[in-house]
Amino acid sequence: MPPIITVMQAGDTSKPNPYTIAIIANPALETSSGSGTFVPDPILGDLPGFDAAAQYVFDVLFGRLPAQAEQLLADPLLGPRIRVVKVFDSGLPPTDPNALVSQFAPNIAEPRRDQFKSFLAVYNITADVAYAVTASPTHDRASAWFTTEDTSRGGTPFDVDGVAFTHWRFCAIPGTVALPVTSHSMTALHEFGHAASSFSDGMVIDQYVDNTVGLNNKRGRPIPAAFGTLDAVTFNADPTRDGLGYPPSWQSYHPDLIDPAVPSLMDNYWLAPGGVPEQCRFDRLTRQYFFDRLTVKLSRP
Repeated sequence: MPPIITVMQAGDTSKPNPYTIAIIANPALETSSGSGTFVPDPILGDLPGFDAAAQYVFDVLFGRLPAQAEQLLADPLLGPRIRVVKVFDSGLPPTDPNALVSQFAPNIAEPRRDQFKSFLAVYNITADVAYAVTASPTHDRASAWFTTEDTSRGGTPFDVDGVAFTHWRFCAIPGTVALPVTSHSMTALHEFGHAASSFSDGMVIDQYVDNTVGLNNKRGRPIPAAFGTLDAVTFNADPTRDGLGYPPSWQSYHPDLIDPAVPSLMDNYWLAPGGVPEQCRFDRLTRQYFFDRLTVKLSRP
């Protein structure tokens, strides 16, 4: 079967390289991280399953799930300008260049981030964020890596707590996600929250663990009233971690929430009240960061 390349949304057709999200059927699995041993990914035998997963990714990114509250990419200033393309190529051998996912113990599907750019180049696709959909029979937990920026092609400065950063227009390595085909609810958007952020200029990290310092997490007690500033605008801290509460041993604390009745989308959204994770949203600071960052990337020539 020849490769099936489908443009799910054209995006800004006036640009030679619009902001692009790629969704790929992962051709090969590295049996364990760093092993150098590769086997075919079962997703290549399940085109309907891949198509369903790709449609799920598209729907959750653009705010189309039933009861979904987070509508960041549904914003008419952002969403219609984003290109989305999916790739299914069942003829590829299980080799190192074709393995976009590694199996990391105990059950994490991990993106092999350095492989994505050259893999997609074969199909004349340049992505800002790329998902590799896997049907690993044993590793069913999604994960992501942040974007590495191309600092040679310009950007727009911003500051966090008075420290200078840049929203770079282009990436050197796209943000990458390994997404099990069984993923559902807010998982693909949560992972986008990692992948679309930046290794060097604003890492959006998990809030469901007592984490290191990132754009959306700080450490210290007592929790201050103000979390910090983004472009000199002050954002409050979340003193109670919505209804979840900060465990007594934690030093982490987070920015305040748009809806304090539900967890942050980067926190444990599965614990949303009423069992409706779709109600979870990015916190105020993180959402503003993404709006600003995507606006810059969408404005590139």
